Amino acid sequence: MLKPKPEWYVIQCISWTEENVKSSLFQRRESFWMEDFLLDVYVPTHEVVSTRANWTKSSKMKNILPGYILVNMIVTNESWYIVRNTPNVTWFLWAWNIPVPVSWEELEKLKGKVEENAQNYSNEFLIWDLANITSGPFEGNEWKITEINEKKGLVKMEIDVMGRNTPVELDFAQVKVIR
Repeated sequence: MLKPKPEWYVIQCISWTEENVKSSLFQRRESFWMEDFLLDVYVPTHEVVSTRANWTKSSKMKNILPGYILVNMIVTNESWYIVRNTPNVTWFLWAWNIPVPVSWEELEKLKGKVEENAQNYSNEFLIWDLANITSGPFEGNEWKITEINEKKGLVKMEIDVMGRNTPVELDFAQVKVIR
C-alpha cells in the first residue's frame, strides 16, 4: 500500500498566538511520536522596519495572515486529533469533517506575498547625486553619493574629514537629494 503524501493545511488559531501554536505543535509532535505525520509548521511573516523620531531603526516580524498558520502533515485520525486539540487552535479549514489541503497555486501565491512584503527600502537616490546630510555628526554638509545599498537602506558618501576623502555610510533617512 502506498504511503499518503504530506500536504499543507490551514489552521485557524487565536490571533497573536501563532508562534506559540507553532512551538506547541512541535512539542506535541515529539511527545506523541508523530514526527512522520506532522512534518512542518509555517507562520507567514515578514519584517517591518520603522524609523523612530531619533532616527533609530526598529524591526519586528508581522504576520501576513493574523490568526492562521499552515501545517505540512499526513492526515490520520491521530495527527488530526493532535492538531485540533492543541491549545489556542480554534479551527481547521475543513469541509464535512475532512481537512482540505491548500493547493500548490495558493501556497506559491502566499510565498510570493511574503517575498513581496519583505523589507525593501524605497529611495530616490542615484550614484553621483549631490545630497544634503540632514542629521548626525555631518549634518548640513553636501556631498556626492558614491554607492547605494537598497537592501540595507544605506548610502555611501565620500566626505572631507581633515583634508581627506573619507567614506561614510548613512541611512536613507539621514540624506536628502538636492535637485
